[in-house]
Amino acid sequence: MQKIVDEYGDLSCEISSDESNGSFVGTVKYRTFEVGVLSGEALESVRSQFRAICGLVDAGGMVRHGIIMTGYHNGSFSGDVLLIDGEIIGEWSSDDEEWCYFTASSTTEVKCTAPSPWMLHDAIAKWMD
Repeated sequence: MQKIVDEYGDLSCEISSDESNGSFVGTVKYRTFEVGVLSGEALESVRSQFRAICGLVDAGGMVRHGIIMTGYHNGSFSGDVLLIDGEIIGEWSSDDEEWCYFTASSTTEVKCTAPSPWMLHDAIAKWMD
């Protein structure tokens, strides 16, 4: 199967079939930079996941490192943190001086801090590893 490319603004999803297990894999990119990988048993499930990500980005979210931070570009400077497949892993917030904090879903303890949302996104990705 050839690659199918769905595009939405600066986001794209290059979808191909994984013949070894009969599933589909979608590589999500922001412009030319890979920001995550989706998978599903059907082409439409990968496309649906990509549309959901586009909706989160339209609402002010940011996707990088396979992680989406909501409330990033809409002035909230707080919101949910989820994996590209939709699993919520925690929440983030910012104080009056724009210092940012990430708290994982399973705890009330702050796991990561950074002086900006961009750097917090990187810190969360490192924490995930």
